[in-house]
Amino acid sequence: MSRETAMHQDVEVGDYLLTINVAPKSDPADAEKIDGFSVRVMVTRHDGTPVRGSTHAEDSGELTGAHGPYVTVADAVAHGEAWGRHFVARVLGGAV
Repeated sequence: MSRETAMHQDVEVGDYLLTINVAPKSDPADAEKIDGFSVRVMVTRHDGTPVRGSTHAEDSGELTGAHGPYVTVADAVAHGEAWGRHFVARVLGGAV
């Protein structure tokens, strides 16, 4: 079951599923002020078999832009999807 919101998207890439989650990033000096957004991508296979070796999921870790957090949720999602497609194509050798 896919749950699609502005902060969460599932994207199918060949035999793989990219689960994209966006989180707000707070200003270190003021925790109530949102500076932008980070993104994290989980890569799994549709059939539940390991992604590579015995690893069932690959995690991108927290991703932010080159100059800090992404300005919008859409920017963060776009970067997460691009990272995931690149990972599937280049690291796993799958179709994009």
